[in-house]
Amino acid sequence: MQTPMQTRGQRGIALFVGLIFLVVLSIVAVIAMRGTLVEMRMVTNSARHESAFEASEALRSLPVKLFDEHVYARGWPTSFKGDVPDSEFTYSTDIPSDLLAKAKQSLQNDCGSGTPTLFYGQLQPACGTAPKETLYDPSTWRPDMIIAICDTGTKSCAGDVSAKVAIVPDGSTLSKGAGGAQAAGYRGLGIGSASGGAEMFFEIRSIATAPGGGAATTHTQYHQMIH
Repeated sequence: MQTPMQTRGQRGIALFVGLIFLVVLSIVAVIAMRGTLVEMRMVTNSARHESAFEASEALRSLPVKLFDEHVYARGWPTSFKGDVPDSEFTYSTDIPSDLLAKAKQSLQNDCGSGTPTLFYGQLQPACGTAPKETLYDPSTWRPDMIIAICDTGTKSCAGDVSAKVAIVPDGSTLSKGAGGAQAAGYRGLGIGSASGGAEMFFEIRSIATAPGGGAATTHTQYHQMIH
């Protein structure tokens, strides 16, 4: 009479213990899944930020190449709303044609004049809802170029990365020897090379975004030698 009762008790305990193990294993599985999801989100966010950072760096370097050509030709090409013939520039050999075409279309007009400043404009006054540009307050800088390019991370180029590039002048100074040459009364052709020329400084800030919410900002000072 006692044996069946003991057997029933043992079966009940085994079921209870099994349920406890099932609950514990379920909790462990849920925690592991949550950890995996967090790691996946971290990796995804890191990849998006890296994509935006690369775009910010690449598109920020575009005005630098345009600067160099501008100094050599002493002006901007007509396709950039300048007054120097395009034939005097070698942009096509330094910048991919599709990127160059986008750059020409991406120049932003000044709020007041309605024409592009071509990266050499002065700090802009307040205009409409836009505050006055202040050299040491980047939040007031207005973009000189808003450009979007294909996201190379997608096979179909379904998503684009874009950047708002703002450039503001940060002063100029005479190079070493320029002051002495001018004081000595040197004038004429070649004064720039003979006297050391001048140095111009610009602050370049690029704010880029990538598909999925990635964002990155890069900032540099561009030093240009004028001879």
